[in-house]
Amino acid sequence: MDKNNNNSPLRRFFGAAEKIELALGGLCLATLFVVVLIGIASRLMNVNAAWYEETTRVFFLWMMWIGVGAGFNHSESSRVTVLVKKLPEPCKKICYVLYYVFNLALFAIIIWFGFRSAMQQAKMGEMGSALRIPMWIVGIAVPIGGIFGFIGTLNTMFFENWRLKTSAEEIEMEELAAQTKKQLEEELAEEEAEGRLK
Repeated sequence: MDKNNNNSPLRRFFGAAEKIELALGGLCLATLFVVVLIGIASRLMNVNAAWYEETTRVFFLWMMWIGVGAGFNHSESSRVTVLVKKLPEPCKKICYVLYYVFNLALFAIIIWFGFRSAMQQAKMGEMGSALRIPMWIVGIAVPIGGIFGFIGTLNTMFFENWRLKTSAEEIEMEELAAQTKKQLEEELAEEEAEGRLK
């Protein structure tokens, strides 16, 4: 598929999923930051705030699982490209296929067992010790992160498979070059506009 095709329904779906995961991840990070500050302040003032440790763990787990999924959205997860680049072209293609197969299988397993675990927590009525919230609220972060990872892998497979063939440094250099080119074009357009006015 064309990586510049931004108007397809599937591309819009992947874009919406990415916005949701970024919003959830940002919310978890902001909440985690505030809770840690409250915990520090309560210790400095010798106030017992037992709830903040469990709250920190809950939001950290949510942030971590959403981050796992987000890392696969543009193939930004950890991967070794040094070895793949040294292989002959047919072997490289096999590596790219294996990347998708193994990641999709991994996320399918995470989703399946994550939902089973969360449903088991809900059936058993597990509650947090300090917050007294149902533990399935914490456990459901695992399959949700798996869903985001599955969607992110599909996004890379359908729209951004070129990312697998380049290293992070090459991608950053291309993006920086595109930004610089855009800035130069804008500056030239401004200079031409000023020249016309004179």
